[in-house]
Amino acid sequence: MKNKFSKVMFLSGVAGLCMATSAMTASIKELQGAWTMDGTKCADTFKKVGDKIDFKDRTASTSTGLLVTGSRIAGPNAVCTTQSVRKQKDRLAANLNCVDSMMENSQTVTFKIVDSQTFERFDPFGDNMYITYHKCDM
Repeated sequence: MKNKFSKVMFLSGVAGLCMATSAMTASIKELQGAWTMDGTKCADTFKKVGDKIDFKDRTASTSTGLLVTGSRIAGPNAVCTTQSVRKQKDRLAANLNCVDSMMENSQTVTFKIVDSQTFERFDPFGDNMYITYHKCDM
């Protein structure tokens, strides 16, 4: 259950990072980089190695970060790429292809870009439940 929860948290960040529509081109640029869940310090999750940002300890169960590079989203337990994105009212739904250490799967993640420093990933089972992510300035 814990691993599934971590994977879901990771996937929320992935969705925000990989936009496939031309209308979202500006947002793609804004969502590149490192992100942490609300209440988590960037310095506790990431380290800077030269010009690049990396996880301090990607295998830590407390890691709540996402690294977005192009269409690739890396989290604590998986790496995802966006297959497609469609608009749903004030939100976006991203179809993701994810790979972890044991399997590959596809899923849809719904999110809302609040601003260039914040996005919300919605729980698939509760329309008003979401996790907020903030961009790390490193």
